[in-house]
Amino acid sequence: MAEDYAPCDSINDSLNMKEGANDLLVVCFGEMLIDFVPPVCGVSLAEAPSFKTAAGGAPANVAVGISRLGGSSAFIGKLGDDDFGHMLSDILKQNKVDNSGVRFDSTARTALAFITLRDDGEREFLFFRHPSADMLLQESELDINLLEQARIFHYGSISLISEPCRSSHIAAMRIAKKSGSILSYDPNLRLALWSSAEAAREGIMSIWDQADVIKVF
Repeated sequence: MAEDYAPCDSINDSLNMKEGANDLLVVCFGEMLIDFVPPVCGVSLAEAPSFKTAAGGAPANVAVGISRLGGSSAFIGKLGDDDFGHMLSDILKQNKVDNSGVRFDSTARTALAFITLRDDGEREFLFFRHPSADMLLQESELDINLLEQARIFHYGSISLISEPCRSSHIAAMRIAKKSGSILSYDPNLRLALWSSAEAAREGIMSIWDQADVIKVF
């Protein structure tokens, strides 16, 4: 398995490849959505007394986290041309995340997810995306310039579930890799979103060997 992963020296070499860049830009690709979270833990979704809204989506969370830590980050993805979508785009901007790669879709809504932490410590998810705007990102809508600037290109697996976003995801990986980016992969399994466990396994593993860094826990 060792040959599947870039050694530290190779990663450091990749970070130094793009001369003239002052910042180590991390471009995050994928879903951004509205999380509805109850004010208390230890209840099921049905038992929750109320919900408050929060920005969610693992790739977008990474972009915001990097910026808050003083790094340089950008997000590429698609949101609904609705109040939630514009709110999320504004949240990126407020957190100093480059949102120039965000696209809006007038035919689909921003994705929603209801989330709670049960007594057994497990999270419970209920997603509304049938389809949501993030699933409809077209390859022609990719910000090529942003991808070519990326020192690190970070992504998950949710964007692999359906077309056209799957093809856009793979194209973005190809562009970033060709430009010398390190590919960072968070498999982030959300089994309920896939048609079956086998489809999830095949989809997640289909790009496994292309990543330089993989988050596994």
